[in-house]
Amino acid sequence: MAFLAQARAIIRPERGYLEITERGLKLLAEHPNGFRKKLFNTFPDYKDAWGRGNTHHGTPGEEAPEQAINTPLEQIEIAIQQLENSVSAEIVQRIQGLSPKFLELVVLELLHAMGYGDSTSALEHLGGPGDEGVDGVINQDKLGLQRIYVQAKRYKSDSTIGRPEIQKFVGALTGLGANGGVFITTSAFTPDARDYAQKSQLSPRIVLIDGVELGQLMVRHGIGVQEQKSYKIVDIDEDYFED
Repeated sequence: MAFLAQARAIIRPERGYLEITERGLKLLAEHPNGFRKKLFNTFPDYKDAWGRGNTHHGTPGEEAPEQAINTPLEQIEIAIQQLENSVSAEIVQRIQGLSPKFLELVVLELLHAMGYGDSTSALEHLGGPGDEGVDGVINQDKLGLQRIYVQAKRYKSDSTIGRPEIQKFVGALTGLGANGGVFITTSAFTPDARDYAQKSQLSPRIVLIDGVELGQLMVRHGIGVQEQKSYKIVDIDEDYFED
């Protein structure tokens, strides 16, 4: 089920419901008797989401080569990474189906969980008419001398954000006298947009976070997820067996 969701063959529009997508219907029509998981690798969005942060060789659904032998601990780590990648991808899918305001509030909560802002009162939601090109602001100190502005764009995964939108965001930050800015999207940035953000040494400095990284950060910082089960891993206590 996780592979079908990641491949966008199905979506979960709400709790307890599954909905087959156009991609899922096409797969069903082309492969009525079933297919192997490696077929999902033909979808760029599937490969991108599973590929980042995955340290093992190969991709989900592919059998590991015979010469690749992992220890039990490595197998556990690989399984956890796969599970987290699946959950993070589904998180982004859920956000894409909700309101832009939901994403704006989630982004502020995430940045606070990452250590920005000394309290929740330091977070201010600005999204809506007259927001001057920013959706939120975080006061890094109680006097508001250090302010980080946030822009959040809820786009579909096949959309991209280009350089002009980043330049516009930088212009808004300059007008506001911001110390820095974070541009977050549920989709992706074009190489030109990333190149501009990386090479521009102008103040304020901006950071770009795409949909894949957004989902991974939410999982890492416990936003929108809950712990299902924990396991204890044991090893030999060498001190115990000293003669």
